[in-house]
Amino acid sequence: GAGSSAPSSFYSPSGTGNGGLSAAQRLFGAVPPSSSSSTMAASSSSSSTLRTCRDIRHPLNLRNERRAMELLLTVTARALSGYPTSLAQDVADLGGDDERASSKLSSAQMYPPYSNRRNAKLQVKGEKEVLHHFAMWARTAMHVIDIVEHELEVERRRLSQSGSRSISSAGMSTNDGTIDDATDETGDDSEELGYDYVMRSMEEDDDCHLTVLRYCSDVLGSARRDELNRIAAEAAVR
Repeated sequence: GAGSSAPSSFYSPSGTGNGGLSAAQRLFGAVPPSSSSSTMAASSSSSSTLRTCRDIRHPLNLRNERRAMELLLTVTARALSGYPTSLAQDVADLGGDDERASSKLSSAQMYPPYSNRRNAKLQVKGEKEVLHHFAMWARTAMHVIDIVEHELEVERRRLSQSGSRSISSAGMSTNDGTIDDATDETGDDSEELGYDYVMRSMEEDDDCHLTVLRYCSDVLGSARRDELNRIAAEAAVR
């Protein structure tokens, strides 16, 4: 019946190795029904730190994150375009801003307190606030990615030009993967425009939402460290 077909399709994808499990299934510790008890125990132990998607903070790469943020921005823009009024208009209608309100009637007249009309307006306003939050998240993330990619390009040029310099003296040996002395081709200090400076500014900004800060610091920070390590490793073998 329907109850028995789902497990079969989940555990037996065609064309996959590792006991027929896909990468996503292995990531979440899925074990085929035919696996031995020892395999199941090992899988349970290895997946204990990946209980939910919230625990996964290791991106594939910066390019993938940029594409995801571009898609998020497109989705939110499409959703917002489906509403007949903007968020600013809703705020004006509900807040009594008669100059910006969509009707000549007052807010209390158009949307009486506790009325279905006002509650519906509040509901739609909340939906738009959520969409605007994720749109702001996507724009902020793409701006941070631009900064990181600039840092990486500066580091590639510097290591390429330095040639015989050791990796540690190239400002790449800090534990957090920061670029200590990154300079552009003119020799000007670029720290103020760097990733670390932006993260500090976001932490000090009371208007910066914690979810956006955590994404930029944890997820994009992880991708940045991976790229820095890769660049350093490539320079070491040259």
